[in-house]
Amino acid sequence: MSVNHLDSPMNQIAMWAPDPISSAGNTAGPLDLNKLIRILRWHARLIATIVAITVVVAGVALLVLPPKYKAITVVLVDPRQPRVTASETVLSGIGADAAAVESQVELIQSSALAKRVIAQLKLDQDLEFATPSLLDRLRESIAGLFGREGDDSDVRLNRMVYRFQSGLSVQRRGLTYILEVGYSSTSPQKAARISGAVAEAYLDDQRMRRSAVTADASGWLGSRIEELRQKLEKSERAVADYKSSNNMVNVTQGNNLIARQIEDITQQIALARSRKAEAQGRLDRLKDVSRQPENTSGLGEVLTSQVVGTLRTQYAEVARQEADFRAIYGDKHPSLVAIRAQAADLRRQIDREIARIADGIRNDYQVAKGREAALEAELATLQARAEAMGQADVRLRELEREAQSDRSLYEAFLNRAKETGEQQSLQIAEARIASPALVPIRPERPATPLLLAAAAIFGLLVSIGVVLILEQLRRGLRSAEEVEQALGIATLGVLPEQQGAADIAGAARYALNNPASDYAGSLWAIMTRLNRATQLRRAREVLAIVSAVPGEGKSTFACNLALASAAAGARTLLIDGDPMAMSVTRAFTLSQPGLNEVLNGRAKLATAIAKDPKTGLHVLGARDVSSGMHELFGVDSHALAALLRELREQFELIVIDSPAILPVDGGTFVEHADQVAFVIAWESTERSAVEQAFALLGMHRAKIVGAVLNKAAARWYRVFDGARHLRYMSAPARIAPAPAPASKGAASIAAFNRRAAS
Repeated sequence: MSVNHLDSPMNQIAMWAPDPISSAGNTAGPLDLNKLIRILRWHARLIATIVAITVVVAGVALLVLPPKYKAITVVLVDPRQPRVTASETVLSGIGADAAAVESQVELIQSSALAKRVIAQLKLDQDLEFATPSLLDRLRESIAGLFGREGDDSDVRLNRMVYRFQSGLSVQRRGLTYILEVGYSSTSPQKAARISGAVAEAYLDDQRMRRSAVTADASGWLGSRIEELRQKLEKSERAVADYKSSNNMVNVTQGNNLIARQIEDITQQIALARSRKAEAQGRLDRLKDVSRQPENTSGLGEVLTSQVVGTLRTQYAEVARQEADFRAIYGDKHPSLVAIRAQAADLRRQIDREIARIADGIRNDYQVAKGREAALEAELATLQARAEAMGQADVRLRELEREAQSDRSLYEAFLNRAKETGEQQSLQIAEARIASPALVPIRPERPATPLLLAAAAIFGLLVSIGVVLILEQLRRGLRSAEEVEQALGIATLGVLPEQQGAADIAGAARYALNNPASDYAGSLWAIMTRLNRATQLRRAREVLAIVSAVPGEGKSTFACNLALASAAAGARTLLIDGDPMAMSVTRAFTLSQPGLNEVLNGRAKLATAIAKDPKTGLHVLGARDVSSGMHELFGVDSHALAALLRELREQFELIVIDSPAILPVDGGTFVEHADQVAFVIAWESTERSAVEQAFALLGMHRAKIVGAVLNKAAARWYRVFDGARHLRYMSAPARIAPAPAPASKGAASIAAFNRRAAS
C-alpha cells in the first residue's frame, strides 16, 4: 500500500514506543542537539574508554617526564640611539615599528646565537643536551648494522642546537619594547644561567655587529678615498692642461674685455651710420642742386660758408659800383670795364668756393662710409674672437665643474672616514637587560590535577571527534528519521535483538514464547500499524515481507508476525516464498508439498497447508527442493494470482516470506501483494543496497507500507528512550484472572493476548 496511508500518529510510535529520533521531529537538521546528545550517549562506552586512556597516559607522562623550570630575563629594546658626537652613525638604531621589535625576537632565537651560547657555557658536556635520544640511538644502531658511519660532529651539533632551541622561548610583552627571554630546563639554576647567557649573547651580538659594520664601512671608505684622490688629481690636471693648450690665463677677464670692446664698437657703428646718413643727405642735396646751377647758393654749406659770404658781399659791392658807373658813365666807359672784370673775377672765386664745398660734402660721405665699413669689420673680428673664447670657456667650465665635484666628494669621504674611525671605538648596544633572570622556585607546568583535567577534556574532545567520524562513516540505518531521510518511506517499527533464541524454531516463536519481552511489544506495535493500514484499504490483505539481501531476519519477522496475528484471532496464512532459504519450512518442520507443487498442480492446496496446533496459524511451505532452477524461481504469475484470489476468500491475512530482492529479484510476490513490509537489518544493511532493491522494485515500490528495522541493539532502547516504555510494559496488567491454560503454548498465547489487551 502507499506510504501516504500512514498518518502522523503512526510516525509517532516508531517502535512499540515512540522512536526517539523520529519523535524529535522529521525536520531536525544535521546539527540537532538532541540527536547529538543521543549519539554521544550511544557511544558513551567508547568515549569513556578514550577519556580514561588519555588521563592514564597523561598521568604516566607526568610521572615519567621530569618537571621543568623556566627562568625569564627581561630585555629592553631601546629604539632611541645615543648621540655622543654630532656625526651620524654608520648603523642606525633598531627602529620604533613593531616589525623591527619582532625581528629581534627572531634574532634571539637564531641558531647562530644558540651555537654561541652552547660553546660559551660548554653545554656539549651537559648530559641534558649531549645525551642522544632513544630515536637517535636507534638510528645510529641501524646505521652500524648496515655498515654506515654514525652521525658526524656537524649533525650532532645541529641536533644539540635543536634541543637547545626547544627550551628557549622569546616573546614580546604586548606592544611594548620589552622582550622576555625564557629558558626551560630540568634544573632551575641551569635555566636561569642559560636565560641570562642568551640575553648577554644577544647584547654582545648587537655590539659586535655594529663594530663589524663600522669597521667594514671604514675600510671601504679608505679604499674609496684613494680612488677619489686619484680621480681628483686627474681632473685638476685636465683643467691645467686645457688652459695651457689654449693660452687661457684669465678667461673671465678676457671675455669681459672683448664684450666691452664689442659694446664700444657697436656704439661707434651706430654713430658712423648716423654720420653716413647725414653725409648721404647732403650728398643727395648736392646732386639735386647740381642739376640747377643757379640754385647752388641755396646749399646750406654755401650759406654758412664765411668765404662765400665775403665774396658775395664783395661781389654785391662791385655790382653796385657797376650800376653806378653805368648810370654815370654809360656802358663804354673804361672804369666800367674794370669793374666788370673785377665782378667776373669775384664770380669765379664764388664758383670755385662752392665747388670746393661740394667736394667737401662728397669727401665727408666717403669718409663716413669708410668709417662704417671699418667699424663693422672690426666688430666681426671681435665677435669671432668672442665666439672662439666662448667655446673654449664652455669646455673649461665643464672641466672645472668635474674637478670641483671630485674635490667635494673627496673631501666628504675624507671627513666621513675620519668620523667613522672615531666611531669604531665607541659602540653602544641597542638593548639592555632590564631584569636579570631569577632562579625559579616552581616548575613550569601547572598543577597535576589541572593537567589531568585538561587531559580529560582533551580526551573528551578527541572521543567526540572519533564518534562523529564513525557516524559519518556509518552506512547503515539506525532510526526512523534516517530511514525516512535516506529512503523516503515511513518506519513501521524497530525490532530488538532476540535474547536467548537457540534455533530457528525458537526465533520464529520468540514473541509467543516471550510475551513480556521488548521484541513482543515492538511486534505488537507493528501489527497495530499494519491493521490500521489494512482497515483503510480492505478487510483481507496479502502482505509480502521482503529485504534487500539475505540474513536480515525477514523470515523470523514473518513467522512471528503471522503467529502473533493468528494468536490474536485472525485467520492467517504464512507462505514460504523463499525456496532457497526455506526458513519458514524449517522453522515449522514441514514435510508436505510446498508452494511450487500447488502452483504446478502436482498437489492439492488442502494437503499442502499445515496448521500450527498452538496458534491456529496456517503455513504453506516450500518443499520441492529437488526442482530445477527454472521451477525453483520461475513462479507462474497467473497461477500465483489465481491462488492468492482463492486464499483471500479463506484468510484475513496472508503473509509471504519473499526472497531477498538483490540476489534473486523476488518481485513476483511483490507484484501480487497488497502491501509490502521492507525488513532492514539495524545498522548493518547498507543504504546503497536498499536503494538498489528499491530500483529493482520499480513501480511496485508504491506498495511498501513501511520499513522494519530488525535486530536492533537492546541498549538502543535505554539510550534513546530512557527505558520509559520498558517500565510501562513491565507493569502488571490489571485484568480478571484467566482460566488455567491446558499447555505451555496456550499459556504463552494467553499472555501475549493479555499484553495486547493491556
